[in-house]
Amino acid sequence: MIGQPTQAGSDPRSYRGLRGLRALWGCLAVSVVVAFGSAPAAMGGEWVEASCVNPDGSAAGSASWVSMIAGGGYGSNSSTVCGPGAPMFAILSSDAAVGVGSAETLHYIPPAGSTLDGGVIDVSMFADGRGYDASGTAVAYTPEYAYNGSSVFFQCASGLPPCANGSYDFSGALAIPGGRGGNLYLSAGCGGAPGASCQEGGSNGAWSLVQLWWANLRLTNSATPTAGGVGGTLLEPGAREGRELTLTATDTEGPGVYRASVVVDGQTLYDATPDSNGGRCVPAGSSGGALMFDSSQPCKESEALDLPIDTSVLRDGEHTLKVTVTDAAQNTSVVYDGTISTHNAPVNIATPAITAAGGQLLPGTVLAAQPGEWSAPNGAGALTYGYRWEDCDPQGNGCAVIAGADGSDYAALPGDVGHTLRVLVDSSNSDGTATTASEPSAVVSAAQGALGVAGATFTAGVPGAPNGTDASEGAHLRLAGPTAIARSFARRAFTLTGQVQSETGAAIAGATLEIHQQTQGTSTASSIGYARSDANGTFSVRIPPGPSRTVSIGYRAFSTDTGYSVQAALRETVAAGVRLGVTPHRTGSLGSIVLSGSVAGPVPRSGVVVEMLVHYRGQWQPFRDPHTDAAGRFRVRYRFEGALGRFPFRAEIIGGQAGFPYATGESPPVEVATG
Repeated sequence: MIGQPTQAGSDPRSYRGLRGLRALWGCLAVSVVVAFGSAPAAMGGEWVEASCVNPDGSAAGSASWVSMIAGGGYGSNSSTVCGPGAPMFAILSSDAAVGVGSAETLHYIPPAGSTLDGGVIDVSMFADGRGYDASGTAVAYTPEYAYNGSSVFFQCASGLPPCANGSYDFSGALAIPGGRGGNLYLSAGCGGAPGASCQEGGSNGAWSLVQLWWANLRLTNSATPTAGGVGGTLLEPGAREGRELTLTATDTEGPGVYRASVVVDGQTLYDATPDSNGGRCVPAGSSGGALMFDSSQPCKESEALDLPIDTSVLRDGEHTLKVTVTDAAQNTSVVYDGTISTHNAPVNIATPAITAAGGQLLPGTVLAAQPGEWSAPNGAGALTYGYRWEDCDPQGNGCAVIAGADGSDYAALPGDVGHTLRVLVDSSNSDGTATTASEPSAVVSAAQGALGVAGATFTAGVPGAPNGTDASEGAHLRLAGPTAIARSFARRAFTLTGQVQSETGAAIAGATLEIHQQTQGTSTASSIGYARSDANGTFSVRIPPGPSRTVSIGYRAFSTDTGYSVQAALRETVAAGVRLGVTPHRTGSLGSIVLSGSVAGPVPRSGVVVEMLVHYRGQWQPFRDPHTDAAGRFRVRYRFEGALGRFPFRAEIIGGQAGFPYATGESPPVEVATG
């Protein structure tokens, strides 16, 4: 029976006349290494085959090992079955004498295409048997099974110099010499003069015994992975959402296809083991950087791959595509290097529409845009909408963009009379932008109406008191400067100036003009004051600060008029105000920061969406879109993933959000340094 190794004592009688074995010993230049040295740094083309026990203590099996028998007697045996606590063994049993030349051997044969290039074995060796001109031997050979200085790298033999601690027994780790190639042999034998036999002494029930508890066998392999049949929907023009990349990867004479990597514009979209080969292609550990497996063919030599690729993380357009295949020995090949194109911008599925407040389309009537319905990939970020109003001919053709009219609503101006209006809706996500136009509105009527006063139209009748000198129903009202302005968020008032004249061009002095404002996203106007014209018909009025809105000024010729004789409007677009702070300003390459801030202005109870961006690789890239609370506050935690340098962050509010009457605005950037 094979028991746990024990150290046997020596007997002087065992040294009788071992002339042949001693002569052989004198010819050997055996390098004995019993310390577990550090493995060389792994490069491409190396892998490790584990036997018996994996680094985590689980069973590794005995792939690539066979037994060799050469004349062992009764009870002699060898077995490559092993596991944790149960070693492989080769034994020359002491149940019967055995002649010189008898041996039981464990034989490791490297997998096809791979070359043995060192490693570590944990063994127990006992060589206490002896006889006249005979000695038990426990020997480790590589690359050949030959008792010479080129193959023997460790041995224990009764009657020769002790192999460990003054005895002929050894237990511990042995480093396998590198650079020899060939096979590995662990042999329990009887050596000496021809015709002699091992017949006395022994220990553990054996003249000689070798036990292998575990082995990590370093292998080199120069196979080059290849691939063919590269195709799939990812290569189709305008790839959208989740797509597939298909190919057949092959690693002839190699340890198999371990990993596939798909990189687009330097961004890794897939990097994984596509087939674990029943768990055999999952590394059991690593040694000196080389991957360790407990199989002689850990990964499949050829496999058809169908790799899922999410294109929604890419901006729309053309991209570079690089596909690499790596085998279990870390040999890597670029198997495809080309271009693809993607299109993940929103797609319109219901046309945008416009509605006119009050039903009748007159100068001053507010038109509201509905963005319609859009579809977009889930991974492409939240949808945001932009608006551009256009003035068209009566048939809805020949449309031209109205400068400054970029909100979700638009107040028709006197200059729009006789024309139709339509809105262009720009729907955007993190990948791109798509634009769809609404149907044109009805023709803007020349009938006079009061902006924001529901149902108020002029009714002919006996005039009341005139409003100013040369009061006239055909008066002209002009504003100084543009009719549309855009400004950054500021709580500052501004001055609106203009002139009112009769239809003959005479100044209307002393006239009272009514000032209204209609906040973006609402359908009614409210009064914010009055202005009075001077002797030249000019007026000047201070407009209080506010959000994006339409500010209108109307003139009634007579006190009994229920509608305005003439009116003018100014479209004011105000960018959202947002502040951003960061804590800390410096952290490690794997550190975390907290970005917090606030959005100014009236914020709806449900809050607004804030787009968080970081400047990375030469462009601003969105990474989170939190909601504020009802007070406009927001807070985001961000963790770096190994990046080094200085990174600006900013917060952006996209205009057009429900209940939030501001255009797109952004915070000043804040900077974080990592290192």
